[in-house]
Amino acid sequence: MISTALPASSPGALFLRPGRLLFLIAPLLGILLTACGNDDNPGGSADPGSDPATPTATVDPAAAFRDLEFPADLVDGQAIGKPDARITLTVFEDFQCPFCLRFTLLSEPVIIEEYVLTGKVRFEFKHFPILGDESGAAAIAATCAAEQGEFWAFHKRLFLVQLDAGQLTAEKLNVGRFSVANLQRYASEGGIEPGAFDACLTSRAAADKVTAQLREAAALGLRGTPSFLINGEPVTRPPTAPAEWRSFLDEQIKAAG
Repeated sequence: MISTALPASSPGALFLRPGRLLFLIAPLLGILLTACGNDDNPGGSADPGSDPATPTATVDPAAAFRDLEFPADLVDGQAIGKPDARITLTVFEDFQCPFCLRFTLLSEPVIIEEYVLTGKVRFEFKHFPILGDESGAAAIAATCAAEQGEFWAFHKRLFLVQLDAGQLTAEKLNVGRFSVANLQRYASEGGIEPGAFDACLTSRAAADKVTAQLREAAALGLRGTPSFLINGEPVTRPPTAPAEWRSFLDEQIKAAG
């Protein structure tokens, strides 16, 4: 489990230098302790002290996620689902976080297939890049993919890159998986128009969008990834397995009337 204590000396921002990306994750609204998993909410996907590499499923944990599809008619940028769904489930994630990877592999397919595609839940992804430069790079790249309507396919590619590199069993950070060159390659291979994507990568607008989501996480008091909201309210003890997500979402939908 990795903990990143952010210094309290400068406002939160993702800064860009001409010709390349430089990411500085700094305190937002005071001192913010963030982590991929933490003591109060261990990643939202594992019990305290557990190994995020140990899936609760007995089958290939990636199988359902590899087959997962995101219907274009339900996609709205970084959200997917009907606007009039009874509840909106928001997740704040870091693409390098193994707890986020575990949630995405095991529980996201259940949420998408059983709740989003049936119109019960709107699912929204927000960036909380807390684990270094490549977390920031991936967040901005995914923001640029969203501008071309390709966020969900790109998000899938990034998590599969981490899975195939062994992030569940041997966590490594900022080792080049999300270098600018690799992010450009993933985008091109996914059919994202390279000219617009490259221009977006070095734009202030894209960095500002990610910074705004960091500020939102800070304002909500979120301390780890993944963190969750239901209709804008933080979930203090998120479910830890697909079956628990089913029970939790059923209760939330019932309570929403």
